[in-house]
Amino acid sequence: MSPNITLLVKEALSHQHAGRIGIALSMFEEILKLDPKNPQANFSLGIAAYQNGDVGLAIEMLRKAERKAGKHPQVHQLLGLALMNAGDLAGALKSLKKAVALAPKAADFHAHLGDLYTLKRQPVLARQSFQRALAIDPENGYALVGMGQLDITVGQIDEAVAWFEKAIALGKELPSALHCLTMARTYREEPAELAKIDDLLKQASALPAPEHAHLHWAAGKIHYDLGDTARAAQHYRSARRLRYQSFDQQAHEERIAFMKEVFNEAFFAERTEFEDPSERPVFIFGMPRSGTTLAEQIVSRHSRIASGAEIPYFRLLQQDLGLRGAPSAALENRLKSLGPREFKQFARQYLAELSAIDRRADRVTDKMPHNFEVLWLMSLLFPKAAFIHCVRCPADTCVSLLSHSLSPAHNYAMTQKSLGSYFVAYDGLMKHWEKVLPVRIHTLSYEDLVHNQEKESKALLACTGMDWEEQCLEFYNGDSPVTTFSNLQVRKPMFRSSIGRWKRHKDLLGDLFESLGPLSPLNEAAPVGNSSSYGQQQTLATGMPDNDISHLRNAVSPIS
Repeated sequence: MSPNITLLVKEALSHQHAGRIGIALSMFEEILKLDPKNPQANFSLGIAAYQNGDVGLAIEMLRKAERKAGKHPQVHQLLGLALMNAGDLAGALKSLKKAVALAPKAADFHAHLGDLYTLKRQPVLARQSFQRALAIDPENGYALVGMGQLDITVGQIDEAVAWFEKAIALGKELPSALHCLTMARTYREEPAELAKIDDLLKQASALPAPEHAHLHWAAGKIHYDLGDTARAAQHYRSARRLRYQSFDQQAHEERIAFMKEVFNEAFFAERTEFEDPSERPVFIFGMPRSGTTLAEQIVSRHSRIASGAEIPYFRLLQQDLGLRGAPSAALENRLKSLGPREFKQFARQYLAELSAIDRRADRVTDKMPHNFEVLWLMSLLFPKAAFIHCVRCPADTCVSLLSHSLSPAHNYAMTQKSLGSYFVAYDGLMKHWEKVLPVRIHTLSYEDLVHNQEKESKALLACTGMDWEEQCLEFYNGDSPVTTFSNLQVRKPMFRSSIGRWKRHKDLLGDLFESLGPLSPLNEAAPVGNSSSYGQQQTLATGMPDNDISHLRNAVSPIS
């Protein structure tokens, strides 16, 4: 490395450490023009890209750093965490194991591996990893918070709170620990932790954006519980600005329009012999916070149905096929040229994923909410599978999305306007699928489920082709780890406390109502009752989301 480049790297690192991510990004890009294979620049640019919300660029840069600096454990650590955020859990496991092998005494690395095993719903391995981290460093903040998050997923709420409180008492991972603690509690009076959160927010300008956001999510949750909806909304708005990048609504709508045009009735009529006969998949999908986790918990209480949680296969395949990018004639030709060999390969790969979860179960659930974009492929591959579309009052779904921290990929929830427009586009796509798909979609309204639990639960099981079992009514007694924000709700019997939640925010939701248009609860023509789309808009609601993976740590130390 030349002296000039060395000086530039040092200067860029100083900006990165100071939180001036935009300046650091620009400098690292200039360094790579001078020295494209510079491992420090690729490594640091990967971290800066993640801190700036660009996980894809982070992975690209860290892979380049890995090729040139493969003996540095931090490279594998951070690549593993970036892959974990992107949903590539297999790739993340490989990278994090390399990091642990290179630095077996690094407590943080064992804790990160514990985070991954928690997401993979392997609680025994997760606990072992966290225990190894704590054996090395009994005050390791990542492991303390990780143990709490693990206990939440298996329904041990009191134990989880104790771990979060220990981390807070030691001053470890405070933003994350405080956020987790507030999500695990319901507040009736102002708690001591609010003063701590307020003090930290006064100094938060020096914090990385994810940690700063944690504090606002935590403060918002407390103020909401205490009835101060306006102040809660302010904190949630600040958290979203820190958490998400702006959403390109026009590009998204162009992509949805392209899908509607390509995947029409003729497309499916010409591909009737591409199917796999398997009945194993139980696809559960819909907007995040629409009830997908609850639906899965009900179904997976059946003795012959295994819980697969959120399987990333179709989301990753969608990206590989080019459907996450801009529409083009070349993309259309590629999609239409997929033949029997490719479809058989897709089916075989997906069924292997189900077998890895449970080889003996008759059915395995897949509750990836955004699979609603890939129904064209899923229905061609597995027409004998169960397809369950979870719906909830649009306004309540959106209010929940606005007040919960999802992964950066959910940047459509940045503002009320972008979220409402996204919901309308989703609704339009689902109406299109109902017209053209060669399968029957079972629509499950959360509102109807709350008011008619047994009836709706029996209909849900019937669509999977399985006989009814009474234990499905006791969904809250399931032993499958739950890694979404619904992990607290689904450990309790059915409740109605989130029904009509939008009414509490009514005076603050003008932009949302306007962007929802005909789906707004203020619209007299909005669907009500047992419509084929949404439940009782004017009076009801609650649901469950995609994961928020906030585990990429702010390690920006040099690797050389």
